[in-house]
Amino acid sequence: MGRRLALLIATYDYQDDGLRALTAPAHDAEALAAVLKDADIAGFEVTTLINEPHYRVGEAIGDLYRDRRRDDLTLLYFTGHGLKDDDGRLYLATTNTRRGSLLFTSLPAEQIDQAMSGSMSRQKVLILDCCYSGAFPTGRVAKADTDVHALERFQGRGRTVLTASDATQYSFEGNQPHGTAAQSVFTRHLVAGLQDGSADLDGDGDITLDELYSYVHDRVVDEMPQQRPKKQDNVEGRIVIARNIHWTLPAHLHHALASPIATDRLGALDGLAHLHRIGNNHVRRHVLEEIRRLADDDSRTVSAAAAARLQSLLPPAPAPPPGPVVKPAPTTTPVVEAPARPAGSAPQPTESRPGSGNDFWPHPLIGPSPVQPGHIRNPGQGAREARTRADTGSGVGPAHVSEKTTGPSVPARERAATPRTARSGQVWHWIVRILRIVGAVYLGAIYVAAIIASLGGAGGAVGPWFGFVLIAVGAIAGILFVRWRRRNR
Repeated sequence: MGRRLALLIATYDYQDDGLRALTAPAHDAEALAAVLKDADIAGFEVTTLINEPHYRVGEAIGDLYRDRRRDDLTLLYFTGHGLKDDDGRLYLATTNTRRGSLLFTSLPAEQIDQAMSGSMSRQKVLILDCCYSGAFPTGRVAKADTDVHALERFQGRGRTVLTASDATQYSFEGNQPHGTAAQSVFTRHLVAGLQDGSADLDGDGDITLDELYSYVHDRVVDEMPQQRPKKQDNVEGRIVIARNIHWTLPAHLHHALASPIATDRLGALDGLAHLHRIGNNHVRRHVLEEIRRLADDDSRTVSAAAAARLQSLLPPAPAPPPGPVVKPAPTTTPVVEAPARPAGSAPQPTESRPGSGNDFWPHPLIGPSPVQPGHIRNPGQGAREARTRADTGSGVGPAHVSEKTTGPSVPARERAATPRTARSGQVWHWIVRILRIVGAVYLGAIYVAAIIASLGGAGGAVGPWFGFVLIAVGAIAGILFVRWRRRNR
């Protein structure tokens, strides 16, 4: 956010006998400085110059516009005499100004315009509470002695110019031409609109420059119809001059919220939502408090509508930040070494089935899976190896399976299943032997019958063909038996 700087210049004590001393400008500058300096209202960095010579004032104006940023807000206020020379050039009089030497003893409007043009700020405000005409009604003191066109002197981008009067208008100080007098008509309403917040015309909690001018213009014209303030601007967006620290709910909303009729309280929700949309932070906080109060209303219709409106106005809860990614610690599978084989004993055969997964082992008919690296051998594997060695004549039977084969780390429930696994292996062994004998007898019978049939024992021409069919059937049955035997081994 940019800085907010204000320079207030007031001149009422003149060395030139032809210029009238003004009593009000000093009070105008001090009152305006107090309200602009208030951090709760405007928060400007204020510099005040009262009855200073033109070179001091010119130096301060140069500092105001020098080295500014685009988002800085500058405000230059001047109250005093505005003088016009024979060529139509405008000058702002200071305490050392002489009417016969305006070029060297006053502030030419052209120099102020050049200083504003050289500033990077896009929010430049110029307020002139000056009088430029010597024609004035009886009992009124004018602040100038010639007619001028003040707005034409300060045209430019990013500027807003407010004047207490135009070329043919008047600005008066009161009924007394000498001594103390009331504050300037223009500045008095300017200060009042900022101080009490009455210039906040739309009730959004902020006082913009357009609102301030509209408020002051109406008050000045109502009090003194001869004076017509003017404004010209060439800015983008709106300029917020101050905050309304005395903001309260509009009267119609206050009455609706206090009404005992539920429909009146329900209708106030739309007005509260409008204020929340256009208001500043202070207004939004107050509006949310009122809607929360309506959410606890004794009318279910009002409370439900207020709860729904409150949910739509509140910002969504921010998503929790993602937590740190915790990588799992690398795990290592312990490798259980097989027990050492006694010297002189025969090596124990190990079954393996390439490509088979552990989900299918141990098979109920085939037996346990082969030993995998890092895993404990299945207790049924010992019985299997004992039976294999018995078939090969190694002299080691199932009764020799002991703790040396299974290892001491095998769970007790797995060791308890070892006798059952051994018995099922023995039953399967005898079934295979019986099938071998039956198959051999069957094949022999087929081949004998085939030979007899081929020799014509069956008679007729059918004999040879019948023999060949039996031979083929026997061959196919033998092949299927061999493949089935290998698959289930």
